Amino acid sequence: MRIKQLITLIIAFCFLSVGNVFSQEAKEPLTGHVFYGKMNIPNNDPDLGEDDFDINIFGADAQKPMGGGTFKYGFETGFLFSIDSDVRNFSASSGSGGGKVAVSVDVNSILIDYFAGGYLSLEPAKWFRLSVGAGPLLIWSKWETEHEASIPEDVSYQSESGLGVGVYARAGLDLFFTETIGLNIGVRINETTLSVENTTGEVDVEGWQYYVGMAFHF
Repeated sequence: MRIKQLITLIIAFCFLSVGNVFSQEAKEPLTGHVFYGKMNIPNNDPDLGEDDFDINIFGADAQKPMGGGTFKYGFETGFLFSIDSDVRNFSASSGSGGGKVAVSVDVNSILIDYFAGGYLSLEPAKWFRLSVGAGPLLIWSKWETEHEASIPEDVSYQSESGLGVGVYARAGLDLFFTETIGLNIGVRINETTLSVENTTGEVDVEGWQYYVGMAFHF
């Protein structure tokens, strides 16, 4: 119940901020995006098998132009959301002898990232738009691990959540098929104060994000 309440609160806050900032009519149309992608979170534990964490992300944003012509500047805000599950091999102690055994664990994560900042865009034609943006963010995440082995005394279920702040920078390309709808491709990186610790070790919840989706003028 707490997770659902937190998700609802952050999404409501995001759209409330958009409504307040965009309450005045803009001379130029607003640009919005909805997208799907991957976020790469570095694996900080040498005992944890496989590569870095690649989690699924979904997101939406809106950008309001404040001025400019071919080059525009303005304000942007949006959020990212992720629910992801993965199975990893974890090296655990086998007992007093000091040996190591491979244990399979389920790693489940939830992430919400709300951001707001400024952007610059290059729009030489109605169908082509290139933008860059940066600013602060607020991030919340919960990570759970659950063993899949017959040695529960060595690896156990654990859950931890946390709230942090950070900064982001991103770049995006919009190719419009009509006056209102187009394709969006983007890349984003964030650095945050948030890290969670569980049976797979400490995880710094930050990294590169790559995404593709739809662009809109409205």
